Amino acid sequence: MLYKISEVAKIFNISRETLIYYDSINLLVPKKVDEVNGYRLYNDENVSDLYFILMMKNANFSLKEIKEYIECKNTSESIQLLNNKMTHIKEKMKLLKESYNFIEEKIEEIKKITSPEGCLPFFESLEETKVYLLEIEEPKREKELIEGIGKLNKFRKKHELNKVGRITILKQEDFVTGNYFRIHEIGVVNNISDELCNRNLSKTRCISIYHKDFTNKIGESYCKLLKFIEENNLEITGSSREFFNDVIVNAGNCMGQSIKISIPIKTKKS
Repeated sequence: MLYKISEVAKIFNISRETLIYYDSINLLVPKKVDEVNGYRLYNDENVSDLYFILMMKNANFSLKEIKEYIECKNTSESIQLLNNKMTHIKEKMKLLKESYNFIEEKIEEIKKITSPEGCLPFFESLEETKVYLLEIEEPKREKELIEGIGKLNKFRKKHELNKVGRITILKQEDFVTGNYFRIHEIGVVNNISDELCNRNLSKTRCISIYHKDFTNKIGESYCKLLKFIEENNLEITGSSREFFNDVIVNAGNCMGQSIKISIPIKTKKS
C-alpha cells in the first residue's frame, strides 16, 4: 500500500516540509515518486522507518546521528554509536545538575539576604570545627589577599572543594580598630577530610550577626557587634570568624552575599 505525503504527515502530525527535508538529506527516501505529477509516495516500510526516526529524535538524537545509526554496517558499530551517545548524555546531565544546583543556591542566598533573620547580634556556641587555613602574607593588603585567594582556589580545585563553605579570620587588634579588610587567614570549612585539615578551631561562645549586603559595607555589621559587646559588659577573647559561600546574588535592589560574622566573647569579671 502506498501513502501520499500529506497522509503520512497527518499520521505523524508533522509537516510536509519535514518529510521533504528528510528526503533531501537521504534520511527517509519515499518508495516512489510519481513521474507525472511528482508526488512522493511512501510504503509501509517507509512508515516504519519514519516511526523509528521520530522515536530517535524524541530521544534527543540529532538527524545526523540518526542517519549514522541507520547506516551502521554491523551490530558493533551500532553499539559503539549508542555508547558514545550515552556518554554525551551523561556529560549533559552533569552540566544540567550543576546548573540546577547553581540556581538553587542563588535562590537560597536571595532568601537569606532578603530575610531580616540574624541581622541583629545574637549569642551562639560554635562547636570545634575542622578547617584548612592559609595565612595571608604581610603586609596583608589587597595584592597579598588576591595572591592568597589564588593559592586557595588552586587548593580547592585540586581537592574538589569548590562547594564547601569559606572562612575568613581577622585578628582582634584589626577589627576593633576598624581594619575590617586586613585579612589574617582565609580557608575552607565543613566537609574537610582529616588529611586536608590543617587546623581545628576550638569550641567557643560567640556573638554573631549576618551581614547581608556588599562586602565593602561589612564594617557596619562589625560596628553593631562591637557596640553590643560593649553595652552588655562582654570581653572579646580572640579573632573573628567570617563564614560564607561563593554565591553572590543580584535581586533587584539587593546585591551581595550573606556572611556570618562571629566574635568569640566571655563575660567581663566584675
